[in-house]
Order: sequence, then C-alpha cells, then structure tokens
Amino acid sequence: MPFATMAFAAALAAATPDPSERFSEAMGAALQANEVKALAALEGVDLSSLPARNLVAATCMRERFAPNSLPAAAASDSLADRALAIYRDYWHTAMIHPERRAAEEKRLEAEVRQLLGAPMEADLDALEPMLADALKKEGAHSLQGRTGLLRELMVWSKQDEMPMHVALPEGRFDVKVLLLDDFKSFGWGHYATCGRASTGGWATEKALFAVVPKYSSLDDEEFRVTFLGHETQHLADKVRFKDLKSWELEYRAKLTELAQADATRAKVLDKFISDQGDDPASPHSYANRRVLADMVQKLGLASAKELATADSGRVRSAAVELLREDSARRAGK
Repeated sequence: MPFATMAFAAALAAATPDPSERFSEAMGAALQANEVKALAALEGVDLSSLPARNLVAATCMRERFAPNSLPAAAASDSLADRALAIYRDYWHTAMIHPERRAAEEKRLEAEVRQLLGAPMEADLDALEPMLADALKKEGAHSLQGRTGLLRELMVWSKQDEMPMHVALPEGRFDVKVLLLDDFKSFGWGHYATCGRASTGGWATEKALFAVVPKYSSLDDEEFRVTFLGHETQHLADKVRFKDLKSWELEYRAKLTELAQADATRAKVLDKFISDQGDDPASPHSYANRRVLADMVQKLGLASAKELATADSGRVRSAAVELLREDSARRAGK
C-alpha cells in the first residue's frame, strides 16, 4: 500500500469514534445527571457493533432524551404511580437542562406538596418522609432523599430479612440484610441510563438493603464484592467514623471492592473508569477518580486501564494498604 494511502487510512481510523469508548463516556455523563453530555458522546457514532444490552440502552437514551421529549405519564391513579410521574418529570428536565437543576427541585417540592395536600411550609426534607408513610399505606416500600446530584425515589413491594457474615479488609462484621424485590422504580440512575446502570443497594447504620433484581445470584462474587463488601464497609465506617463525607464513604467502599475482587475485577474497574468526575457533589464519580489515581500511583502504573491486567495480588494488596492508610489518618485526627 502506498505511504500516502496508509497515512490516510491511519488518519481515518484515528478520526472514527470508538463506539465502546463513546458509550462508556455517555454512561458516565448520564450518571452525573447530564444528558446533554451523554447525547453529545453518542452523536454521530455507529453503535451497531455494541453488545446488545449497550445498544438497547444507547438507542433508548437517544429517544428518551431527544429534543422536545417528554417523560411517560402516570401508569395509574395509584399514589405510587402519580408520585413516580412527578419524579420522572423532575429527573427528565433536570437531566436535559442541568443548569436548571435547583429550579426543578423547587418545582418537585411544590408538586409533591400538592400531591400530599401538605402545608405550604413543608419542604422536601419534610415531604419525603410523609410520602414514604403514604406509600406504605398502599403496601409499597420506598427510598427518598438525595442520591448524588438529584432527589431519589425508589419504590418496591417485597422485602425479606436475612443475617449475613462479611469479612472486610479491617475485620469481620455480622450484618442484617434486607432483600428488596418487585420494584416499580429503580431510581434516577436507572432512568438516566435506560436501565443499564442503577444502584445495587445501600447501607444505614443498622442494616444493608439489597436490590435483588440487580444480581444474577446472591452467592456469586459480584454480590459478595459489589454489594456485601461495598455496603458493609459503609456500615462499618458510619459506626467508626461519624463525620465522613459522602465521597469519602464511597472512596473507602470502592477500595474494599478492589481488595476483594478477583473474577469481577475487570467489571469493577470498567465501572470506575467510565464514571469519573471532579465534583464532590457527585460522590461516586468523584470517589472513582480518587481511587483510580491513588491506585495508579501506589502501583507505579501509567494509567488506570493497566489495573485490569496488573498482577491481581498486587492490586488487592495495594487497595488494602490504601484503605488502612486512610483509616490510620482518620484515627489520628
């Protein structure tokens, strides 16, 4: 092949967007509640080579958040469906107009107040427990509050309790796990990514809450690492350290994931790499960036991508060292 032709082919290949990288970039933007950036990442990209799940999600996002798009109306007259319609409207507009996020939250407050017939002085912090109580009377459990950049609403109808034993890098914990199922809403992350990403659970100071449909099995490594390890680290830290910021909790829990992951290491790292940010108000994205930077420095690697192929023992040991170093700093405060 003539040199000029080879050079042209190389330049063309370099200019062609990589579908997988663009999809990963779109997922990261969506999980930072910014569908403008997410759609920009997907623009002009031939996505046909993506795995089926990713192709379905990308196609859905392009349609769901297209110009002049509207969220779905309430599916029924039940309180749960009417509340979800209000939250979907809020999520939708706040995601396609990130600059209006604060104003959209005030509109959400007014509409939830009207839905509940609550007094004018009630703000969202007061309204959301009221909504939870009202949903419980319908037989539904719910999670409200702020998750990262947006107000959350998850709704489910089935809940079972199970004790579990968890070994963390800094000790063993016995925990109460509530197994949640039959979901009506998986929350704003699920909505933002058309189901491709969403929370697998959360922790309080008393228990762990597992989103059962997120896992293929409660016995496999993904559940043990991404849920049990991560969330038990949260529970332990909330008891041990009383003043941790949200991103600090996530930083420590993500180190625990890397300390425990073996077969799922590539998947864990892919999740961290695709969702990075510089805003502590988006704690997962911010913690991902901090964890990856510290791991790269600790192991003397050139980039975060090398963590996937580095010696697994060294990766796990480095994560444990970083976690223990962080604990020592906090204990010395």
